[in-house]
Amino acid sequence: MSISSLWPSFGNIPAIKTPKVILKEQASYLESVTSGFIITEIITAAHPTLSNKVTHSIKITAPKVENYTTIIVEVDHDMIKLYPLTVISKIKAMPVSYTAANEDELLDLLKKVFEEKETIDTIQSLLIQSKSNEV
Repeated sequence: MSISSLWPSFGNIPAIKTPKVILKEQASYLESVTSGFIITEIITAAHPTLSNKVTHSIKITAPKVENYTTIIVEVDHDMIKLYPLTVISKIKAMPVSYTAANEDELLDLLKKVFEEKETIDTIQSLLIQSKSNEV
């Protein structure tokens, strides 16, 4: 006697962007606005101290400035539940953490981190050095 599937249909999956996809899109935009002088990578790993958590980071590299690299921002979330999540500005001397309850809040917090003086100063300095090393 064969048994039919007992599983429900998973066909109605909501069309939401994961935090990792949002970070990838933003990383791509940064590469574009810097004309490729800054390249980006999204690093995803199990959270170093919290089980069942994952961390996504935007790492930037300036190939023409001795391959200088730094992490701009990290996003930590539960492996299953995407929100609430934590956004950590890593560009500051002392990292600052924020909490986002949904995608809109995540976008607002990423914009805040990207517009921080330290972020702008770092990217502008890397662009200046990259362009001067090209000559």
